[in-house]
Amino acid sequence: MKVLIIDDEENIRFLLCNFLKKFESELQIVGTCDNGEEGLELCKKLSPDLIISDIRMPRMSGLELLRKVRETNKNCFCIFVSAYTEFSYVQEAIKNGAVDYILKPIQEEELYKIIGKVIGEWKKNRNEKEKVKLLQSEVKKLKKEKQIDYKSNYDSEKYSKSVRNVLSYIEENYHQDISLESAATEVFMNKNYLSSLFCNEMGVGFTKYLSDFRLKKAKILLRETELNINEIANMTGFATANYFVRVFKKQENCTPKNIGLWRNGNLNESTGNWKCKNYKWILERISGTDIKKSNPLSMGYFE
Repeated sequence: MKVLIIDDEENIRFLLCNFLKKFESELQIVGTCDNGEEGLELCKKLSPDLIISDIRMPRMSGLELLRKVRETNKNCFCIFVSAYTEFSYVQEAIKNGAVDYILKPIQEEELYKIIGKVIGEWKKNRNEKEKVKLLQSEVKKLKKEKQIDYKSNYDSEKYSKSVRNVLSYIEENYHQDISLESAATEVFMNKNYLSSLFCNEMGVGFTKYLSDFRLKKAKILLRETELNINEIANMTGFATANYFVRVFKKQENCTPKNIGLWRNGNLNESTGNWKCKNYKWILERISGTDIKKSNPLSMGYFE
């Protein structure tokens, strides 16, 4: 985690550097400076993950600095350090996205507690990004190999702009912990009104659509990759692997493990407790067609 320290008092910068160097090996102090303007330039150049800054500084305040940083780097964490206890400063700091506010003189234990919280959030965000990259890589590989044509619903003009925006939001964020509430916030709409609008236009509620969308992505990964169930559940937005299995079984009438057996060539009429009719059914289910009409092993992806 890259850290930038900004304070017009040299002794405070020195103290913060010493505290951070002995706290966490993942922390890397990439720069220090004594004013907001220089701090902004360093932010553009170094792209820090965390800024620890004074509020009142020459040439540019910490609050103004954070506002400008937020324009280009929304994921950067910020902790303010100040000798001022006025509530207006605290309120403005939180409003602009600061994760916390420490009063001078700085207490080492308090700083460590806040830094620990920030590192936890940073690791979570980093894991999310890695998860997205892995998923994008897998899907890109599948597209290339199978020449899949993904046509997104949100491109259709038969839906209102608000619903198209929600569909786009789901497409881009289904792997994360999203909900009707977060979607409503994204499109600046009342939650209940959006729920009604979405259901009327899509013919299905938001929660059901999101669950089906996640299952669709999960089935692609089950069918065409070697990822395990835990990884697939995590990559497609299911809270736990057990919950993913329950939802999958309820929707598909078989388990993800059965799909894996089929993928690896180990599913046949005698596998486990499967009866002949279920074996035939799962082949039809995976291939998305009637096996009388085509060989599922040569078929593409799920509908």
